[in-house]
Parts: sequence; C-alpha cells; structure tokens
Amino acid sequence: MPNVCFFSFTEADRGVVLTIKGRAVNSNYNALNFRVKDLLKRWDTEDISVIRQAISKAMKGTSRTIVFVGERTHRSRWVREEVETTLGNRKPVYAIRLKGTNGSKPKVLEENGITLYAWSEKRLQDLATR
Repeated sequence: MPNVCFFSFTEADRGVVLTIKGRAVNSNYNALNFRVKDLLKRWDTEDISVIRQAISKAMKGTSRTIVFVGERTHRSRWVREEVETTLGNRKPVYAIRLKGTNGSKPKVLEENGITLYAWSEKRLQDLATR
C-alpha cells in the first residue's frame, strides 16, 4: 500500500497542521517528504453515522493516521472516531504533540496504548514513513 498518512487534528489547530501538510508535500522542503490526506470539511453534527461515513471516505488509500495533539485535541469527538476507525482497519496510529502546546493526551490514545511523541520534524518524518 502506498505510504499516505491521514492527519487527525482539531479545528483549532487547522492552520498549523495545514502548514505542516504543505511542507510534507513540497518537494523543495527536504525535512518532510510524504503524502497526506485529511478531512478538510468538518460538519457541525453529533450524528455518529455521518461522522463515521465522512471519516471512512477521507481515509481511503491511507496507510496510517498521525494525530496532532494541541491544547484542545482531548475534547474532539472527531479525533476519537478517526483513531478508532484507523485501528478498526488494522492500520497504525501515531501521535505527536504540536510545537509549543501542552494539552492533555486524548483518552483514546491512552486507551489504546498509543505513545504521544514530543514535536520534531525528524520524529514526524519517521512516524510518516516507518
């Protein structure tokens, strides 16, 4: 399967994560080099079937999920569903803290024994390509 990462993050962190995504897919930026998919549109809904359908569609063709943990990530229903969908598809989930943040580790990561790594581009590149 091609090495394509699904990025999981909260709406509050969209700007910084899209900057990271831009660097990863920019051939002129050498520190990061991998393909990315994410769920660009988030719906204001509590309908679990709508949430799951959107996530499943966005994850097609991905080989892993990387969760970006910021200040509010632990509150996100979408991040929980993205992690659970990835694990249900028997694909790895990795988590990395966004630079300069110290938010709580999301419970779904704790429940599934997923390590939360400190931010570094070198670590992100490793997680995206291992």
